[in-house]
Amino acid sequence: MANIRLSKRKLFTTSRNNPITPALVAEAINLHKANLLGKYKENENMYMSDHGILHQAPKEAFKPDNRLVINYAKYIVDTFGGYHMGIPVKVSHDDTKVDDFIADFRKRNDMEDSEYEVAKLVDIFGHAFIYLYQDEAADTRMTYDTPINMILVHDDSIQERPYFAIRYSHDEKTNFSSGEVITEDEIIPLAKNLSTNDVRFLEPTPHHFASLPIIEVIENDERQGLFDAVKTLIHGLNKAVSEKANDVDYFADAYLKIIGVELDDEVTKSIRDSRILNLFGEQGVTVDAGFLDKPNADTTQENLIRLLTDSIFTISMVANLSDENFGQSSGTALAFKLQPMSNMALAKDRKIQSAFSRMYQQVFSIPLSGIPEDAWKEIKYQFTRNMPRNLKEEAEVAKLLDGQVSDETKLSTLSIVDNAKDELEKVNKEKESGSQLERQIEVNKRLTDADLLDDNGVIADAGQ
Repeated sequence: MANIRLSKRKLFTTSRNNPITPALVAEAINLHKANLLGKYKENENMYMSDHGILHQAPKEAFKPDNRLVINYAKYIVDTFGGYHMGIPVKVSHDDTKVDDFIADFRKRNDMEDSEYEVAKLVDIFGHAFIYLYQDEAADTRMTYDTPINMILVHDDSIQERPYFAIRYSHDEKTNFSSGEVITEDEIIPLAKNLSTNDVRFLEPTPHHFASLPIIEVIENDERQGLFDAVKTLIHGLNKAVSEKANDVDYFADAYLKIIGVELDDEVTKSIRDSRILNLFGEQGVTVDAGFLDKPNADTTQENLIRLLTDSIFTISMVANLSDENFGQSSGTALAFKLQPMSNMALAKDRKIQSAFSRMYQQVFSIPLSGIPEDAWKEIKYQFTRNMPRNLKEEAEVAKLLDGQVSDETKLSTLSIVDNAKDELEKVNKEKESGSQLERQIEVNKRLTDADLLDDNGVIADAGQ
């Protein structure tokens, strides 16, 4: 009887009544290898331009055999990633102490780059993982991993709470080599059991987080990557373009047919080298020379390529920025073209914000942090789309908001402001400095005027 179950949403579940044993871990790993590992590796290869057409059986030696890859998988991921996370997420907190702690954590872990890379992995695989740990200096650190190497097992409750995680490596034949199990209390190193070719537990070490320090970031509840729905279209486009290139090679190397006269090898060589054809046959025999023509399907191929290309962008809902008509669109038309991608970005905002909140909840749970454990509830996230901005319009909107909202909210509407709280502090400091300067000028003016007055209060002669 199986203790680990795998749903269509790629969710591993088990009962909390099942203890975490080497047998349970081995079962999860085997289920992962049998059902998901191949798909994840295919997605990784497609992003890296290693598509299936490159591994097809070769054609006969006398046939053109082009293998062209138009990597729309990478284009879709990079285009959406730049639009969605090209501008780093702004994270802030009203409590200055918490805000400073978050800023220090983000700098120490280079979070702007890490967040972008996590989002990219989520787009490729449909989900990815954040792994929190403490380094030798007892500082909380963050790294990330792909679902190729990590499995998160949930319990089978209505909440589907994370139960434990497995991070493992495998050889070229996907056989287990090493890894670790991360539970809510400890980290258990894994080793290969040579006698059974299975896994065994080594000495565990505790971690200091309140619960499981593995956070899953998902693209959607189905854990489907950006180009999963168009993989067959991309494969079809590669095939269509490759066959078109084969046809070009065929016409470049077309066969010459000559009817009605026999040519010896020397004449054939002369025709090939001099490119002059002067033939005559016996009396009454018609000599015919010409190239063998392959039926032309150029129009059909072009229509197929256009259909596949349009379908890829329509179904993936990522805008084709290289479309020649894209840059000529008006503001409203451009907004409509970006609307599907904007809807996906908004949905992903919520998934990422949920994951980041759980991450900071774990970070704050460390006793040495000195931050209240529930402070994560008040963290503010601001996502900004990476697209051309009209600063004049933004300034006009901010001006219209004057007196309607707080200065911090008003500044947050400006794309040139990275952190509204910091910017507001700078503005207040400048105002304070300006007021001090004005007061000093006024004092100096009064002192100067006093020096020019005599005992009777009459302005003295400047020449005296």
